[in-house]
Amino acid sequence: HQKWGIHSTYTDNLLMLTLNRGGPVVWMSEVDAKTAGIVDNDWVEVYNSNGALTARAVVSQRMKTGTMFMYHAQEKIVNTPGSEKTGNRGGIHNSVTRATLKPTHMIGGYAQLSYGFNYYGTVGSNRDEFVVVRKMNKVDWLDTPAKSVEAAE
Repeated sequence: HQKWGIHSTYTDNLLMLTLNRGGPVVWMSEVDAKTAGIVDNDWVEVYNSNGALTARAVVSQRMKTGTMFMYHAQEKIVNTPGSEKTGNRGGIHNSVTRATLKPTHMIGGYAQLSYGFNYYGTVGSNRDEFVVVRKMNKVDWLDTPAKSVEAAE
């Protein structure tokens, strides 16, 4: 979970809300950020062939060059712009990951082989992915009113 957003626990606590950047974040190294022209708190888009997500960049010397980090279960009800790649609002931490069936889920009843839950992945590091990160050209909040059914026809 993100540091200040364990589900709805802090959504009505002013102090905790002021400690949050106000939306999803991805952590990246200073070297990678400089290479991509990204500064701390820029809106970035992270994508690959599986999907895309939008978040604010946290540029930190604590991150190793070539790696990124994103908390799971980040707050999605506020401050999440649309993705330039998909045209949809934001995405989540799993948007860029793939789902691979765990082989033991497809077997039946043998003593030494049995079901074991592991996010449907084959190994424990199944959420690691290669991604492209870029600074967003335009932050679009997708806040235009939806068209009525009559207007769409």
